[in-house]
Amino acid sequence: MSEAVTKEVTFHPKQYDAFNFDTQYAAVIAGVQSGKTFLGTYWAARMIAEHPKEDGLITAPTYKILHHATLPKFFENFPSYRRYYKEQKGVIALPDGTNIYCRSMDNPLGIEGMTIAWAWLDEAGQYPYLAWTVIRSRTSTTRGKVLITTTPYNMGWLYQNFYLPATRGEDKDMSVFAWRSVDSPYFPADFYEKEKKRLKNEEFRRRYEGEFTKMEGLVYDTSSWHYIDPIPSRDLRADITIGGIDWGWHNAAAVVVKIHDGHVYTVAAKYLHQKTTMDMAELCQQLQNEWGVNRWYADSANPEKIEEASTNTGLRIYPYEKSKKAIPSGISYILSLIKDNRMHIYNNLPEFKAEIETYHYPEPIEGKDTPDDPVHVDCDMLDAWRYALDGFRPAKQATPPEFETKEDRTLRMLNRKTALYEVEANKGSESYGESE
Repeated sequence: MSEAVTKEVTFHPKQYDAFNFDTQYAAVIAGVQSGKTFLGTYWAARMIAEHPKEDGLITAPTYKILHHATLPKFFENFPSYRRYYKEQKGVIALPDGTNIYCRSMDNPLGIEGMTIAWAWLDEAGQYPYLAWTVIRSRTSTTRGKVLITTTPYNMGWLYQNFYLPATRGEDKDMSVFAWRSVDSPYFPADFYEKEKKRLKNEEFRRRYEGEFTKMEGLVYDTSSWHYIDPIPSRDLRADITIGGIDWGWHNAAAVVVKIHDGHVYTVAAKYLHQKTTMDMAELCQQLQNEWGVNRWYADSANPEKIEEASTNTGLRIYPYEKSKKAIPSGISYILSLIKDNRMHIYNNLPEFKAEIETYHYPEPIEGKDTPDDPVHVDCDMLDAWRYALDGFRPAKQATPPEFETKEDRTLRMLNRKTALYEVEANKGSESYGESE
């Protein structure tokens, strides 16, 4: 059995309630230095004791946070587990065969294949949406409990897909516990008051009150438009339906947009992870059949992918020609649609909404010009969206590239082989004629 560890600890009332949550998933969303990671270490140790010979999972958003914050705090409170930690393998391997996997969410697909009885997600507000999807699947058959401990960094997936469903009572498997930094008896009240005066209201509330507020420097201010309920495809009229494709190995994305009377409706958005170009082409064919896509736009930097996807399918893919100012120009065009109240987005696209709520410009650095381009992290769907909308603009519309069909290529190669054969067959007579 797992090594027994007995310790007495005193929680403040809100910590105690969170420690004893009875739903499958729980999120502690609290201010910094408020005791949330401390709580997570004790909850993880409790899970180890309650699930002998069953695997568990401890995660953090990055390798650095995992090894400089999350695991050191766990080993500080439970030093007896340190001797079983195999850093190169990323596992606490206990003598009874229990494995506690320790992973960063830089690559969420790295935990695929695991079956785990419980998971502790430290600072999960920094995780990509894919991480939450994969972790849920890893605990599905065991009905394993999952504890999130985090500061609210933005209004991305944690807000859209956890906090709102839980606090509205829409998902009974989820619960939320929140408190301020100063609710911890160990947090200095005078420092709390000084920070309240020093920081902007939104930043203070997010950092020390544990409240969700919009990030600074968001590219798209979603308060300027409303998400709408999906309209069945047969009832949504469209002058044209276009799609955008963002190629990639770790993350690829396809987005479908319908345009009618100058209004733009974003109706579908899908990811693929670690799939081939033809896998992406198949996804686009499915979306094309479902939504009636007339044309696709994809990054011109990957002409070989456009050719491969176009040659063997019925997809009409136009290259989106990127210039040095392509990103700010495309964003400016999308912002003009939003400003004119011509932008509508279906509210059943959680991954897309999560990207919008976290797509931001880098923080300004004193003495340096602010970059024109946003931070390029977790924005694959937004890139595909921009390719479609900006690429379709009349001023930028391109002629689709001409690629051979599979049948044309076969016929050309056959003709070439026939011609070479005839040349070889006639070589002798041609040489004799020249000597004559």
